[in-house]
Amino acid sequence: MTVSTPRFRRRSLIGGAAALAAGLSACSVETGSGTGAEEVAAGSEDFSFDFDADASQATALSWMDSGDLKALFIDPVITSFGEQFPEIQVQYDGSGWDQVNQVVPLGIRNGSAPDVFALPQNVPAESAISEGWVQPLDDAIPDFAEWKAGFPDTALINGVHVFDGKVYSWPMNSTRRLDITQYISHEAAEAAGVSTPVESVSTWDDLRSLAKEITASGTPGILSTSDHLDIVIANLANTAGWLGNSEGMNMRTGKYEYSAPEFLEALDFVRSMIDDGSFVPGYLTLKDADARAQFPSGLAGISLNGPWDISQWAKDYPDFEYTILPLPSPDGSEYTIPFRETGANMSWLYADSTNTDAAAAVIKFMGSLEGQRAMVELTEGFFQSTIEEANSSADTSALNPRAKLVADLAATYMRACPQFEIRSEHAGVVKLNLQATDPGIAGTIEGILTGQISDAEAALSDLDSRLDEAMEKAFDAAQTEGADVDISQLQFPNWDPSLDYTAQDYDELEG
Repeated sequence: MTVSTPRFRRRSLIGGAAALAAGLSACSVETGSGTGAEEVAAGSEDFSFDFDADASQATALSWMDSGDLKALFIDPVITSFGEQFPEIQVQYDGSGWDQVNQVVPLGIRNGSAPDVFALPQNVPAESAISEGWVQPLDDAIPDFAEWKAGFPDTALINGVHVFDGKVYSWPMNSTRRLDITQYISHEAAEAAGVSTPVESVSTWDDLRSLAKEITASGTPGILSTSDHLDIVIANLANTAGWLGNSEGMNMRTGKYEYSAPEFLEALDFVRSMIDDGSFVPGYLTLKDADARAQFPSGLAGISLNGPWDISQWAKDYPDFEYTILPLPSPDGSEYTIPFRETGANMSWLYADSTNTDAAAAVIKFMGSLEGQRAMVELTEGFFQSTIEEANSSADTSALNPRAKLVADLAATYMRACPQFEIRSEHAGVVKLNLQATDPGIAGTIEGILTGQISDAEAALSDLDSRLDEAMEKAFDAAQTEGADVDISQLQFPNWDPSLDYTAQDYDELEG
């Protein structure tokens, strides 16, 4: 494996034959009964859990989420807990978002939801809380105040993790990672007569031309699915100077800007590649998990996705060679992508769980310095912690060069943008009153690409208006309930998108 520095100061990675040492699958795993247990990662027998089996009425622990990279951490932790406390039947199910979206709501209705789960993609945290799906961690985790204090001051955020003064969730890992990068198959590129490693995809025209060349050679040029096409378009818009964050809001103006010229330009660029015939046929119905599994075997030449694919490829296709590049910009200029440091892969504790003690013990370990260091090492550095000491103290011999590359790319291109939730202690009241709009950005983009929506600009302008109106109503409702908030708090006129927005910036704004 080699890491090279291409032109335009962009960086590429030539994929090699390295396999993940912690190559744990994201499938369902059961332990505690003496059968079906997977091998636990080296050193996980030393994981320490604040749990007294004799004093607890817990008999089981079930955990469900979408799997992928986080399974490399959660799986061995759950397994270790089951081995240390064999009287507790444990099950980890990381079999994908389709399962989460179906099983969790059904379990809520039947009173049989997993003890810990990821929220379905169409269920906002506010809805889950108001409808009694989940319970706060404050009274569940032993020595909660000490555990909470282990996180950075801005890690547990009002309206994201904290609602009505109670902590309902926590950030398993940092969100400073590029959701979309270019993964270019060497086999597909070479079949098209392109030398590898591919190092010159720095403009939108470069990407479109390369996709055409690969498609002409018999392999579809672009792999991207409906699961995240809106994110692809948004990140491309950021490369053109769009200031929208991951929710589509410009934090200078406090308004949603999906209809901004840069977003429309990025949408037109994606549509041009679709019109070229460069996209994989059936891309709108193809699921991310299937796309990930099929890309190394020739499904397409260029995958536009995130770093969570890398570990699975290394495990299942150790000889697969590819180049990793950041997204190109319209003319090759440098850019930054604003992101909200809210933490990623949040988990929630089922309100009616009869195994709260066991679940809380595992969550407490995962969010501790020891647990966060284990997360960095078990994911080989593909996950970074919000607790910086966990990153700096991780065993460097356990880290993957690819992880360092994608972390370096994220540090180069991503900048923390301001957040209302950090600015206002009453932000949670606003979020609890915020109603989802339908269709949202994902549904609107799908409607545009399928032809069901003929006027893209009008549809996106309508979406902006509906989102702004919903936000205004949420602020009005919060004020009626006594919250000290004002919608002008969404505006951060001192935001410089080229820099991380820091605690000092918040202080200067209020001063």
